[in-house]
Amino acid sequence: MVCKEKAYYEWGIVILLSLLFGTVMLNRLAIVYLFPFIIAEFKITYTQAGALTSILAITSAFATWFFGGLSDRVGRKIILIPATIFFSIMSWFSGVTYGFLQMLLARGLMGMGQGAVLPASVATISAESTPTRRGFNFGLHQALIPVIALGIGPILVTQFTKIMSWRIVFFIVGIPGLIISIILYFYMREPKPTLFREEGKVLEGPAERPGFFAPLRYRNIILSSVINVLMLGGLFSFSTFSIVYLTKEVHLSISDAGIVVSFLFTMFFGCILLPLLSDHVGRKPIIIPSLFATGLCFFGFILSGSNFFLLAIWVSIAGFAIGGVGPIAVSAITTESVPPHLVATASAVPFSIGEIFGSALMPFLAGYLCDLYGLKMALFFSAVAPLIAGFMGLFYEETAPKILAKKVAPATS
Repeated sequence: MVCKEKAYYEWGIVILLSLLFGTVMLNRLAIVYLFPFIIAEFKITYTQAGALTSILAITSAFATWFFGGLSDRVGRKIILIPATIFFSIMSWFSGVTYGFLQMLLARGLMGMGQGAVLPASVATISAESTPTRRGFNFGLHQALIPVIALGIGPILVTQFTKIMSWRIVFFIVGIPGLIISIILYFYMREPKPTLFREEGKVLEGPAERPGFFAPLRYRNIILSSVINVLMLGGLFSFSTFSIVYLTKEVHLSISDAGIVVSFLFTMFFGCILLPLLSDHVGRKPIIIPSLFATGLCFFGFILSGSNFFLLAIWVSIAGFAIGGVGPIAVSAITTESVPPHLVATASAVPFSIGEIFGSALMPFLAGYLCDLYGLKMALFFSAVAPLIAGFMGLFYEETAPKILAKKVAPATS
C-alpha cells in the first residue's frame, strides 16, 4: 500500500513540475510571439528586442546558481512556490509596461523567479523518483517544454491577439503558474535528502574538492558548454526573430506565422526518443547528426520563401533534431564524464554558460545584425551555430555506459 501511494505521489509531482516547467518557458517566450505588436507600439529596434529576451536569460542563469544553493540549505518547497508566484506576477507586469526600460525591468525580474524554479524542481524530481524511472522522469520534465511553450504557445498567444490586446495576453499566460503554485502548496511535500550512488562505473584517481570550476578540467564539459552556447544561441535567435521575419519579410499573417513556428513542438518527440536511442548506440552517433540536421533545416527554412508547407516541414525536422541535444549534451554526457562528487556541478556549468552566452548574448548580437543587414541575418546565424556545434561534437569522448561496456568486454575476455 505504501509503495502504491509513493508511486502515485511520484507520478503526480513529476507531472505537476513538468507542467510548471512548460509554463515557465511559455511565459519566457510569450514576448517573442508578441514582438510584432510590441516593436511597433514601443518603437524599438531589433537590437532592443533581442535585449528583452537576453536580460531574462542573464538573470535566470545567475538565479539558478544562487537559489539552487539556497534550496540545498532551506528546502525545495519554500523556494519553488514563491518563485512560481513571483514569475507569474512579473508576467502581468510585462503587460502594463509602456516603454523599453520598463519592459526590460519586468523581464529581468521574471528571470529571477524562473531561475529559482529550475534547481528546486530538478532536486525534487531526483529525490522523489524511483531509481529505474529517474531518467524517464527527467525526460518528461523537459519534454513538455516544446509542447506547451513551442507547440501550443505560439498558436494560443497569436490567436488571442485577434480578440484582445497583447497586454491582456501577458495576464492570461501568467495565470497557469499561479494555479500550479496553489496545487503544489497543498500537494507537494518537502523531499527527504537522498544519497545517490553510481552503479556500473568506476572512476579512478584522487578525489577532488567540489567546486564550480572543477568540471572544466574535463574535455567533455568544455565541449558541452560551448555546444550549449551555440545550440541555445541558434534556437533563441530563431525563436526571437522567426515570427517577425515571417510577417515582415515573407508577408505571412501573424496567425499563419504562429502556426509555422508551433511545429517546433516536435522537440517533444526528439527529447524523449533521441536520448533513449543514445543509450543503445552511443551519445556521439546521435548528437552530431542532430546538430548538423538542425543547421541544414534552418537553411532550408530561409530558402523556402512563403511556402507554408516547406516552412512547416523544415521547422518540424529541426525541432525533432534539436530536442535531443539538450538532454544528451547538458545532462547525459556531462554527468557521465566526471566523478560522482562532481555530477551536480558538471551539469550546472554548461547550463549557466549556455544561458548567459547562448540565450542572452547571441539573440542580442543577432538583433544587432538584423538592424545592420536585415532580418535574414538572424536566421543565417541560427543555421550556422548548430553546424559549428556539430563539428565540435566530433571531439567528444563517448560516455554511454552500454557502449563503454562493449569496448571493455573484449579486453577482459
